[in-house]
Amino acid sequence: MKVFSVFGVSLSGKTTTIEHIIAELKRRGYRVGSVKNIHFEKFTLDLEGSNTWRHKQAGSELVVARGLRETGVLFPQKLGMDKILSYFDHDYVVVEGVADTVLPKILCAGEPGEIESRFNDLVFLISGRISNQLTEYKHVPVLNPLREIEKLVDVIEEKVAEKMPFVQGLDHCNACGSNCRDFAVGILKGERRREECVYVKDRVSLFIGQQEVKVNSSFVAGLRGLLDGLITQPENYNPLDEIKITIGKK
Repeated sequence: MKVFSVFGVSLSGKTTTIEHIIAELKRRGYRVGSVKNIHFEKFTLDLEGSNTWRHKQAGSELVVARGLRETGVLFPQKLGMDKILSYFDHDYVVVEGVADTVLPKILCAGEPGEIESRFNDLVFLISGRISNQLTEYKHVPVLNPLREIEKLVDVIEEKVAEKMPFVQGLDHCNACGSNCRDFAVGILKGERRREECVYVKDRVSLFIGQQEVKVNSSFVAGLRGLLDGLITQPENYNPLDEIKITIGKK
């Protein structure tokens, strides 16, 4: 799954840019999801006094509103982006209005000053209303979502790699020789490979109940070595085959 962020000030053209990106990605046959970050302090999807609101007030930790045309899932707290993205299995996910991630970013602006104050090395493309004035900024293309959407999505296809395991970044890892943000910048510039991350290399999915636990390559190597020593190898055993272990109730 490939994920990128579109951010910028209000009225810079973010939502219009995203609308056209989603439509063009869909036209190319991709499955697309999106996340909208809302900064209003008192924003809520639920109405005070509604039945679902009453469920939540009573202490329900997850409320699902199932209608004839839509299903709404309501968590009574703000979720982190890594948790939110774990519910998607799409080809692309567009995240609007989130700047504090190590995701590749499209910066939308209405005037040059808005670019300078928000520009960073994770920005691979600039769009929004500023695209009526500029075509490039510090060697980063500035593309108009109305007139140049095909070229804009071409850049997305070229630059956006598969999502890293931690889009908020890890402060304590550095196993690849750099922090998560610098590593993501390296991938964006073509200087690093995603497979160098120890949470991607030799990828293993470990679930405890319904919760996925991220594991690194050292865990994988130790587990495989332990199993190789304990298990009587069957005929036609291939050490590269997938291993499935289930511990718990049948």
